Amino acid sequence: MKKLFGLLFIITGTYHVMAQETEQLNSVTNGGLAFKSQNEFYIFGDIAVIGNNILSQDDKDAFNDLTVNNDDTKMRYVDIDRDTETFSSSQATLTLPDDFKKIAYAGLYWTATYAYEKGTRKEQKGNYDYRGSGERSTIINQIKFKLPNQEYQDITGEVIYDGSTDPTHAINAPYVCYSDVTSLLKQAENKSGDYVVANVKATEGYLSGGSAAGWMLYVVYQSPTDNPKYISTYHGFALINKQEPLDLEFNNFKSVEKGSVKTTVVLSALEGDSSLEGDDFAIIKQRDGSFQSLSNGARYQQNFFNSSITNNSIKNRDRLPNSENTLGFDIAKLDIPNYNNAIINNNTSQTTLRLKTQSDRFYLYFTAFQTEIAQNYFDDIVQDNNPNASQTANVSPEIVRSQPETVPSYNTKKKRQPYSYTKRGLKSKAFRYLQNKKSTAIAGIEGGYYVVTGVFAENLRAKKWTDNLITKGFKANTFINPKNSWNYVYLLRSDTAEQAFKMAEDLKTNYRYRDTWVLKANLD
Repeated sequence: MKKLFGLLFIITGTYHVMAQETEQLNSVTNGGLAFKSQNEFYIFGDIAVIGNNILSQDDKDAFNDLTVNNDDTKMRYVDIDRDTETFSSSQATLTLPDDFKKIAYAGLYWTATYAYEKGTRKEQKGNYDYRGSGERSTIINQIKFKLPNQEYQDITGEVIYDGSTDPTHAINAPYVCYSDVTSLLKQAENKSGDYVVANVKATEGYLSGGSAAGWMLYVVYQSPTDNPKYISTYHGFALINKQEPLDLEFNNFKSVEKGSVKTTVVLSALEGDSSLEGDDFAIIKQRDGSFQSLSNGARYQQNFFNSSITNNSIKNRDRLPNSENTLGFDIAKLDIPNYNNAIINNNTSQTTLRLKTQSDRFYLYFTAFQTEIAQNYFDDIVQDNNPNASQTANVSPEIVRSQPETVPSYNTKKKRQPYSYTKRGLKSKAFRYLQNKKSTAIAGIEGGYYVVTGVFAENLRAKKWTDNLITKGFKANTFINPKNSWNYVYLLRSDTAEQAFKMAEDLKTNYRYRDTWVLKANLD
């Protein structure tokens, strides 16, 4: 970037699983788009992330020269297949553990600098003059996606950010697109294996500041773990330069009450260079408020974004091509070195990440945070957010469940049995749990036990469900929890746990009301 002309560049609410657009991690200056929460998960499970670059010096061979940066490389599309319908393609392998149960979420991202189709440069008096040819396509959100042992599928994603319309970034026009591909992975017979992304558009040749491109697949899956986890994903588009650092704050969790706090972050960015130092990634030390720079065997404190795809200290070479130098495209999965809980303490509910640079600039478009959480906190989330209400609150059973490993796989071939429910009595563990559970504080409603039949992110859906209940003879009412803006539809508010529990158990014998639960509110 030394010879540069011009200026350059995821279920809602507080315990949301699908994020509200209003929640932001940061405000963005220098153009770009503020980071917004996309998903939050409370889950027994883990994550996997794969991806690959889509521009390199060669269309098939790996590029391993770590002294070369993308702005000094004549770029061409990587194209590993022999399919005449693709002009760019690269591959990465997803490996899920043997005790994997099911996919909870899969998000596919692709990003590139794309000012025009092809660029040239000429040196004049110690500087480069860049020229472009070929009009930039207006369609950047359509690609092809191949799952293991399948043919290509056409994917149309959401354009998160397009720098061609932003004067700050128009010179190299970076963009990022996103598609939720959860259903595709859930339906796939083989989930582990080789994934291919094709037809990602970018500028070939030379581009002021360098051209870069790549794709990333971020997967949350259910599996037995010692402790439940909180997992949160955010995306946006931020220019990180010398002027000011970018701070990203995460909350809505409570770390384990005792023992080591295990935390992992994932980041992906454009335009980090292999040989240019000065960029830094840090996390706040909650004991004294200072920031600890992070590094490992594959990423260094003064060159964290170094054009590589890494899983902790190991470069992920299970790709095609498996270049060590991905020429301006980074994916980093990093366990936080939290020795003696010096960075994240027990019972912590918030943390801050900081990104900065002293030399080269780079673009951050994705970040994710996960940490083990306290079991009692997880139990409260399960109770408060109705883990069975996948049709109402967008909280699917595999995402929030105290014992998720008992849920059958989506690949089960057993014949589905007719719905039946055995009511639980006042001597059951479920009733004792309700009695002893700490109540939820919700402003604006009377204390008591509420028989809730649905929780909705959208007012219209809540109204339709309420009207439906009224037509069936119920006295349905609604309140909004100001903490998460969810609409709670309930049929009874009672002063006694017994009355509410009995009504909920009666309702759950009917398939239509199988998701009914009891909310204990404002009684502590």
